[in-house]
Amino acid sequence: MRTLIIQLIVHSPIDMGSMKDVLTERGIEKLGKKAWEENLKKIEKFWNRVEEAINKLNLDYRKVRIFQDGMPVSGGLALKIIDETAEKGSRNYQIIKKMVEKGAKIEETESKELLLKEYEYVKKFTNPKSEERKDALKEYEKAKDELIRKRDEFIAKKIDENLKEDEIGFLFIGAHHSIKPFLPKNILVKDLG
Repeated sequence: MRTLIIQLIVHSPIDMGSMKDVLTERGIEKLGKKAWEENLKKIEKFWNRVEEAINKLNLDYRKVRIFQDGMPVSGGLALKIIDETAEKGSRNYQIIKKMVEKGAKIEETESKELLLKEYEYVKKFTNPKSEERKDALKEYEKAKDELIRKRDEFIAKKIDENLKEDEIGFLFIGAHHSIKPFLPKNILVKDLG
């Protein structure tokens, strides 16, 4: 039996790569500096609970395959991304790095093309110099459900292709995704938290 454990994730600014500064600025504008800092503390506590829950599973990491929201590569390049993002302070990637160090494998999870398409939308409506910011946000709102559905189908396909019999998949995925409907019936799906 193949098993997939799903952990819904909360992105921290560090996880947003080149969009980090703009999104942090937008968050502070929207919430205020104090509320933004409180939000960051909540995110840290969230990831501490996730790490505790994973540790309690006592997994044989040699049988674990990790699928990460936004990860369009595997192998050495994925490990480099994990190391660099973990070093910058991403709790999500720090946890994955520890799992990999114990023997887990990181898998290509996402379509480069679909991620790039979403990035282009987000870049347009987060650009403070863009006069078309409102139009760009409306354009993204129209396209996002279909884009996320396509990403979810791709992710489910990658899980099916790479998760072998008697292995445990670990999917770290944003809450707006819905992978389960696209997974084959011979994968037992569990939620971590």
